[in-house]
Amino acid sequence: MSKYIVKIHHKGLMVIPAELRKKYGIKEGSEAVLIDENTYIALVPRSRLIDLYGFAKEYSKVIDKMIREVHEERKVEARS
Repeated sequence: MSKYIVKIHHKGLMVIPAELRKKYGIKEGSEAVLIDENTYIALVPRSRLIDLYGFAKEYSKVIDKMIREVHEERKVEARS
């Protein structure tokens, strides 16, 4: 585990060191999730769904259909 010290700018911005951006594939416009763990904050890069397809790209249409079905089921459940 490595430790990095960063400064927080006046608007709450901070610069993630280049080594970490490269290691975790963080680019301009990337999203991250901040998790409040009560004693510290964890920053977790958010992956786009398309990036998670990996070697399963040939099944992307099936996966997309499954995601749409789950989304519709959740909408129906939310109305109940």
